[in-house]
Amino acid sequence: SSPRPRVEGQARAPKFSNTRAMALCEIRPFMPTDGDDSLTRGGVRERWRGVSIGGWLLLEPGPAKALFSSFLRPDGKEAICEWELMEILRARDAMHALHTHRNSYIGLEDFRRIRSMGLNAVRIPFGYWVVDGPMPLGLDPYEGPALEYLDRAVAWAEQCGLQVLLDLHGCPGGESAEAPCGRRQRPPSLWHWRCWQFVETLRVLRVVATRYRHCSAVTGMAVCNEPSPEVPQDVLCRFYDQAVTEIREAGMSADRVTVVLPVFQRSVDKFACAWEKQTGGKHTGTCFEVHWYHCFENEWHGRTFAQHLRAVQEHTNELHKHPIVIGEWSLALGFGAQPGKLSKDDMRAVFAHAQLAAYQEATHGWFFWTWNDQQGIDWDWRRSFDEGYFSLKEDLLKLPELPPAKQDIVHEDPLESVFDMPASDPRVRLGDTIYLRAFNGRYLDVEGTKVRARFGDRGKWQQFVLCPCEPTAVDDDFLLRDGDVACLLAHNGNFLGVHGEHVDASIQHINSQCAFVVHIEASAEVRHRNHIFLQSLETSKFLAPNESESRSKEEIVARWGDRGPWQRLVVEKPLSTVVTPRRPRRRSSFSIPGVSSPAPRQSIEGDGTPRSLRRRRSSLGSAGRAAAPGAAAEAEAAADSPGPCCGAATSEARADMEDSACRVVRRRRSSVAARAPPITPRRLIGAAADDDSSSGGSGSSSTARLPCELTATPRRPRRSISSIVGVNQTDASAPATVAHASLPVQAVACKRRRSSKGPAPELSGLPTPTRRRN
Repeated sequence: SSPRPRVEGQARAPKFSNTRAMALCEIRPFMPTDGDDSLTRGGVRERWRGVSIGGWLLLEPGPAKALFSSFLRPDGKEAICEWELMEILRARDAMHALHTHRNSYIGLEDFRRIRSMGLNAVRIPFGYWVVDGPMPLGLDPYEGPALEYLDRAVAWAEQCGLQVLLDLHGCPGGESAEAPCGRRQRPPSLWHWRCWQFVETLRVLRVVATRYRHCSAVTGMAVCNEPSPEVPQDVLCRFYDQAVTEIREAGMSADRVTVVLPVFQRSVDKFACAWEKQTGGKHTGTCFEVHWYHCFENEWHGRTFAQHLRAVQEHTNELHKHPIVIGEWSLALGFGAQPGKLSKDDMRAVFAHAQLAAYQEATHGWFFWTWNDQQGIDWDWRRSFDEGYFSLKEDLLKLPELPPAKQDIVHEDPLESVFDMPASDPRVRLGDTIYLRAFNGRYLDVEGTKVRARFGDRGKWQQFVLCPCEPTAVDDDFLLRDGDVACLLAHNGNFLGVHGEHVDASIQHINSQCAFVVHIEASAEVRHRNHIFLQSLETSKFLAPNESESRSKEEIVARWGDRGPWQRLVVEKPLSTVVTPRRPRRRSSFSIPGVSSPAPRQSIEGDGTPRSLRRRRSSLGSAGRAAAPGAAAEAEAAADSPGPCCGAATSEARADMEDSACRVVRRRRSSVAARAPPITPRRLIGAAADDDSSSGGSGSSSTARLPCELTATPRRPRRSISSIVGVNQTDASAPATVAHASLPVQAVACKRRRSSKGPAPELSGLPTPTRRRN
């Protein structure tokens, strides 16, 4: 049990009556307890390095999923915001569930653990109803006031030596039409920026500032959260000006408490100019707040992993211009960030390290969203820390400068080849197999005859073959150039065609309906990852996802006669001579030195080749199948060579980036292995490899079984460090008994990972893994 905070007068704030001004005068300041004063360095506070306690005093479906999933709507779906959930709880007379959640969601031990992880601050989002209850008219379904919970959090923070940023996450009337403010309103037009009750919001801020003005742990106060871009900039600046004045007059001085001013979906440079014009520089002790997520909106879904790192680089430059705190960030990536040389886990490790290295440049620090989230590890600090993605207690390795980006869009960014196997020939020719990525990061796919853009990864359903419309119009080099007319042959043997606005894959013979004019941006010929537009020769309309229709936004239509962001497609060639298969899953989630994984169980054909290998085939046809190992080595060499668009400096910077990525992944794996539980005979499936494997001929190796819990969920294996820079190819002439861990990625016998369904391509010319018994 935690000590109750010492409060002058009543420990709990009185419930407000209709005479709200009288109630405000009854609030007494929170008196601090004796805590850890190690947060100061020479009288100056450390930059915030913390985590948000989301889903506690303002409910959201991710952090508070257990509560949302326990009380469903009449249609069987979960509520989407606290407003809806409160309506359900009140209708079922189940408000006790909310009280139980508030009492058990967070505690003193959580604060101690936060401090032990190397963090020094917590950000506590809360709604206005926690301070002064529902609005006077009684139309709000919220439950409050509940200031005793904020009192507990402040007392725990002082006891553990943590700083506190009090965040008014939900304002009276709502600062937007979205769920983070407490109520999601649809259609969004139901909410107008005039619905935001600025006077009531200022009153709530004054109450909170008065209550915690003497608490040394409270070092920041955010005046709102993610205000809608529809709020006029001058109106928002005027409100911020009044909010800072209210907080200062309540007793929170500028030298001790920073007032946080959110800049959401706006240009920080432009807003800083407007703020300076509004205030004339009269306020001190303020900073701007940004939320940098890489997984929302189509702009982020359309980016590759290298492009996400470029965005982090751009954010670093912005941090040097203004006083900023990164109020929310996570490890979630958009659909377009697919594994290449790195696995999903290793991508997450590099992405986490890149953000930490960048955000330490912020003048006021950062807060991760969130402490506990059941939606996934990308949003859960506890799980991410336990998995080794964060190492705050060690010296943070600063990532080197990224290879310089090209100013034009003709050549591919050299950073792409650091994390992806480049195409052996970047030029696109008629007859090539290609993928088409829409602006929202999803690839065009064909199921039956339907053409849609649904998945962020690539499989057979996403493959198209470029075919000429007229053989006489084909150049000798077969290169696809700007203005050329081509057809797209899908995996079902039919061509993509346009019928009015509808697009499907039902045409069996070439005609004008399946002919498309190719338009290229800033280039004369189509190359790998170029932006193109496909214009129907029949209707002169451009292909694009049906984004304007929420119920059919995945469908591909030919509706627009102009070229815009929605109509832009990215053409991609296979990144190697074979489609990258899915890696095998194993029980252990980390590598232990000296212990390797057993080979997967396979069905063996008469010639000794696993059926899963026989089912695979090269995405380039018979020529690709005949020379798969050599072509893969050629692709690997192409990945390591700077290419014609990269100089010596670019090659050196790219090598530094590869080396840093290796060190980041190696550090994470070693930290996870160090926390691994001891291996006991009860936890072993088998202590050593099979006798026939260990006694094989030259080239065979003994392979011990991996330690694991028999009931554990299988996990994908971590890639070796050497595979990050280039996949080691195994000599095809070696004996058939090969250690499973030494197989190249292309030779792993398993189904290729893809969201879509369909037969997996075959591989040939690759070493055959030995069959093992479990």
